[in-house]
Amino acid sequence: MPASKMIGKREFIQHTSKYIKWVEEHGSQLVITHHNQPDLILAKIRLKTLKDLKGTVTIKIHGDINEPILPGYDEW
Repeated sequence: MPASKMIGKREFIQHTSKYIKWVEEHGSQLVITHHNQPDLILAKIRLKTLKDLKGTVTIKIHGDINEPILPGYDEW
């Protein structure tokens, strides 16, 4: 993979579409920094099938997923 590029979070926010296009065209990672420390990475996903995506996305669940979202919802 080509070398990554680092930019500040404010720069990314002000020119988001420009940087998304850059990542798509170059296939490089874009490292977004916050207070000069790496914070986020924008990278192109190169997958052949949806099955290949398995394991690349992580969801953290806090609390009991069986609890109602709204108070009193289970009393209807």
